Amino acid sequence: MVELYASGKNTVQIGQVFQVTPSTVRNWLIRSGVTLRGRSEASTRCKLWHNAFDELTPVAAYWIGFLFADGSVSKDKQRNSVSVRVSERDREHLVKLRAFLRSTHTIGTAPAGNYGGYRSRPSVRFSVTSAQLAERILSLGRYGGSINATLVESRDFWRGVVDGDGSLGILANGYAHFSLVGSRRLLEAFLLFLRSNDLDAKMTIRPHKTIFQVATAGYTAEKIVCLLYDNADVVLDRKAATATEIVAARDARLRAERSRLAQIANWYRSGETLKQIGSRLEVSDVTILRWMTREGIPRRKRYGGRRPNFSTD
Repeated sequence: MVELYASGKNTVQIGQVFQVTPSTVRNWLIRSGVTLRGRSEASTRCKLWHNAFDELTPVAAYWIGFLFADGSVSKDKQRNSVSVRVSERDREHLVKLRAFLRSTHTIGTAPAGNYGGYRSRPSVRFSVTSAQLAERILSLGRYGGSINATLVESRDFWRGVVDGDGSLGILANGYAHFSLVGSRRLLEAFLLFLRSNDLDAKMTIRPHKTIFQVATAGYTAEKIVCLLYDNADVVLDRKAATATEIVAARDARLRAERSRLAQIANWYRSGETLKQIGSRLEVSDVTILRWMTREGIPRRKRYGGRRPNFSTD
């Protein structure tokens, strides 16, 4: 009975299955600790999976993160709703969210305008009425209190947040950049997540308009993108495409670096000095030594005084 109610069936439909009255179903559900849907929810003709976020699966964590970033939750006597508005170009992402929620609600459109003090391009909006979904999202830390610990540790949750309020791309110099905006409380939790994955790049939270931002570029940005987007089950398509470009650029650079280091090792074994190798590559001998040390290329045995038939380092 509880499972049927959670799937979206009302007390009348459940009563017909068990051949009892709706009031009996209602009493059983209350005794089982189920939060009953309001009249506006019970009377709606649209289907909805009201307990979609009860279990924090990877996919559920992703959509919760996305709603933390781009969604809004209203929970009061008049209204219990969860809604999200995105750019018209991301309409298919709301189709994915609607499918996850097993919803038959429509996705509306809105022209360019001013929403919440920000100029907006043509957008699309998805909204459902559900006290259970609203309460669950709020209890996970959407607007206050501590963000649920399971979510803080989840790369799927943070990918959802980044798909909503993050930015990633490739700079003119070929290196990746990454940024995320949000409340200070949210960004502090994100930095905690990065530190737990050995990605603390000493990023600082800085004011950004009316909210805050963290940003980085280079190797750390690449590592963050790989951590969040590698083999992801659900993702915003255009950011997945950007992540693929970043990974491809990283792989090309790593191949070039491996080739360069192999050439350095060959030159060094053939007897060239660090200065000679540095001259070839137009870098200092200190840089060559640092590259060799990082790669584990052994130094030649050093002798006291001058060594016959060998160039000196």
